[in-house]
Amino acid sequence: MLYEQLGANSELAQLYAACVVGQPAEAHDNVRAVLLALASKSKSLLLRPELAQGVAAVVERYNRRVREITDWTPKSNNVFRQFKSLVRHLFDRYGNAPDWLIDSWTRSVRLEDGVDLADLTLHLGQGSSLRSFPNLPVPLTKRLEHGMREAPAGCTFREALRYAQLAARNALAWWGGVMESRLGREALVDDEFWLSVVDFFVATPMVDPWHFGPVCDWIYQKRSVGIEPEPAQPGFSLKGRSLPSVLAQTERWHQALARQRRQSGDAPVSTAQTRWTGLPVANFRAGSVSIEQLLTYEQLVEEGRALHHCVATYLYSCRQGRCGIFSLKVDGARALTMEVSAHRTVVQVRGKYNRRMTPIERGSINQWLGQARLVLSKHAGVEEQYA
Repeated sequence: MLYEQLGANSELAQLYAACVVGQPAEAHDNVRAVLLALASKSKSLLLRPELAQGVAAVVERYNRRVREITDWTPKSNNVFRQFKSLVRHLFDRYGNAPDWLIDSWTRSVRLEDGVDLADLTLHLGQGSSLRSFPNLPVPLTKRLEHGMREAPAGCTFREALRYAQLAARNALAWWGGVMESRLGREALVDDEFWLSVVDFFVATPMVDPWHFGPVCDWIYQKRSVGIEPEPAQPGFSLKGRSLPSVLAQTERWHQALARQRRQSGDAPVSTAQTRWTGLPVANFRAGSVSIEQLLTYEQLVEEGRALHHCVATYLYSCRQGRCGIFSLKVDGARALTMEVSAHRTVVQVRGKYNRRMTPIERGSINQWLGQARLVLSKHAGVEEQYA
């Protein structure tokens, strides 16, 4: 009845779904009381669909608050700043929870790498250490905890962890390149090995950090899929190798992929496996610019052939729904390839020969982001010559 009256996609219907659906009947009075208390302070908090999951997290944890809503006063007209102020007021007793952790309440994703960030906020808000939080995906030392607390606002849990890991290596200059690579996009698995790849690069002077991503793709292919005629080598390591030789092998792999694309009948899997439904993200058109999701292996091959990069290797990730690949065209000509994560973040933007986007291209992408309700990763930067 409520959905019929308000519309299933209305702001209040989405808030109702987040806060009430699935809750036992005896909890409804408490939910109503908290929502009314919030409405008395800032009605706008309840009318933003982007905050519905965050408001639900507040309601769910309200009995663990350290202060009352009645003692909170909004000090900004910006609803997101209001909400972050509210979270810190309710749950951060000492005011020292990292900004990136408070920021996480404004995202719709509740779990990041298996960590419930709302519960982590309450844990730190009571003065406990980050490394004592149960079931962390990786063990933390005091030094890593300090680094995570120092990570910039807007980070995800994984970005904050990578920031700390690189800070511990005096390698923060590599943060952008690392976060745009598999180390930033994939789940926290086999960290020790992938951090050894970081150490391998850092130990070599005068290396462009943007080589890191393509080399990681080559290593992943070698370890997990195999590079013909060799099968997968799960135990592959960089021990005893030099960076020039690794870069040369990575380049040969790219060249081999290009040769395969020029040959017919070279699809690595059956036809039934070369098409997928894609992410629920709409395509875009504005004037001469179009952005379209690629949904077949053949489209990935054509994109890689036109822009001279290895986007075709994302076949398996696309099929499994871990990401979506989008092509930006200008007057019908391919200009940029973009990777969008399942969490609706544009994590990688590359043009011909892996170049980065220009300011004009960034403007078109910003229009698409607003229309499709996507977020652009801070690591997907503009070409240095234009920055």
